[in-house]
Amino acid sequence: MTQLKKNVTVFEQDVLENEGYRYTTNAGFSSVVANRRMTEATLKWLGPECQQVLDAGCGDGAHTHELKVARPNLQIAGYDAAEVAIKLAADRYQDIDFLVADMLRPETFPNRTFDTVIIRGVLHHLSDPATALKHCVRLSDRVIVIEPNGNNPILKVIEKVSRYHREHEEKSYYSATLRRWCREAGYSVVAMEFIGFVPMFCPTLFAKLIYFFQPMLERVPLLGRFLGAQIVLVCEKKTA
Repeated sequence: MTQLKKNVTVFEQDVLENEGYRYTTNAGFSSVVANRRMTEATLKWLGPECQQVLDAGCGDGAHTHELKVARPNLQIAGYDAAEVAIKLAADRYQDIDFLVADMLRPETFPNRTFDTVIIRGVLHHLSDPATALKHCVRLSDRVIVIEPNGNNPILKVIEKVSRYHREHEEKSYYSATLRRWCREAGYSVVAMEFIGFVPMFCPTLFAKLIYFFQPMLERVPLLGRFLGAQIVLVCEKKTA
């Protein structure tokens, strides 16, 4: 059986000390705008026909709640391996179904299927992200994956020098690697985009400067691929 990484305990400690994750509760400007951009992208790719959504690795539920606020008619469930975070989410957002489950242990999954599974900022925390993706096939024919942009050389440096990134065992992946894992899981990548330029936990003045120019930067060909903050992949199950 695949073991949970120690970062689950670190995330739970964040909840106990901060009443939520550090990038969602009492978060600085950079985390707020970076997360907002990811929520915008998620809503864009959900599509109006989507009715039932699973937020896999939902953490403290803050981003799951944002989707519910934007699309009140969505039936949303969220799961995560961090029990303390799930308890907080269930207490705070009672119109969403939250449960404890581990992407690497499919026997803990909810016994249902969904129109779309969202895997936002999760794979880079897992010990076996490729296997986690394979397990998601049983839950939905459609998956939206959002991950830190492993093509970005600056992010690779941050992962080495940032105490937060080291404590939470963050390891970004190249877009080609993510695409390969999706194919191996039985999905076809039908869309991919690179979004945002503001990194998490960035000094506020610097973050505000980047944020001001972000809409323009996102329109520059190839700039997002190598300096963007996040990768978004929209995947659908392969048909014979």
